Amino acid sequence: MHSSTAERHARFRLLRERSPVHFDADIGGWCITRYDDVLRVLDLDSGAPQPLPKRAITHALKLTRPVITLATLELLDADDVTFAHSLAATAAEAFTLAHGVEAFAATALETTRAFLTNALAALQEHPDQATLLRTDPSTTRDAVEELLRFDTPIPVAPARRTPVPVVLSGRTVEAGEVLVPLVAAANRCSVRFPGGDRLDLRRKPVGVLSACPTSTALARVTGEIALVKRLRAVAR
Repeated sequence: MHSSTAERHARFRLLRERSPVHFDADIGGWCITRYDDVLRVLDLDSGAPQPLPKRAITHALKLTRPVITLATLELLDADDVTFAHSLAATAAEAFTLAHGVEAFAATALETTRAFLTNALAALQEHPDQATLLRTDPSTTRDAVEELLRFDTPIPVAPARRTPVPVVLSGRTVEAGEVLVPLVAAANRCSVRFPGGDRLDLRRKPVGVLSACPTSTALARVTGEIALVKRLRAVAR
C-alpha cells in the first residue's frame, strides 16, 4: 500500500479507536470516523446537489456502458495512470451527457479516476486478489464493492452543520457545529466490516458508504466493465 494511503488509514484507525468524534481546530469542525456515526451524519443536508433518482442513474448508466466498454478496449495497452485517467474522463463525459445534469460532472470524473487508480494499485499490491478477480469474473461485482470499501475514492464527504444537538459515540455535539464525515474511515470500521483493514474480494460487503452516490454509481459500473479486462491484458 502506498505510504500516504497507509498513513491515512493508520490515522483513521487511531481516531476510530480513541477519538471517534474528534474536534479539529484547523478545519473548525468535528471529524466523524465510526460507521454508524458517519451514516447518521450523511443523512443531514450538506447543501450539495442531491443524488439523482435511482431510475435516472440506471438509465444514464445503460447509455454509458457501451462507451466505457469501447474505451476500455482501446486503452488496454496504456500504462495504469493513462488507463485510469483517460477511461475516467471518457466515462464521466458520457455519463454527464446521458443524464444531462452538469452538477455531477466534476465529481463523476474525480470519483471514477480515483477509484480506478486506487483499485489498480490495491490489486498490484495484493497479487493473490488480482489473480482471483482475473480468473473468476463471477466475483466482479463483490470485488468492485470491496475495492470501493477498501480505499474509498473520495475519502471525505461534504461537511454538514448540525441543525439540533446530536449524540455521536456518546458525545453530544451542539447545534450549529460542523461535522466532517470521513467515509473512508467508516468503510474500514471493524464493527461493520470485520477485518476492515484487509482486502478480501470475496467479502460481499453491504452498505459501503460514499461521498456522492451518483458519481460512485459511475465508478462502480466502470470498474465492473474494465477491471477484469485490464487484469487479463496485463497478464498476457
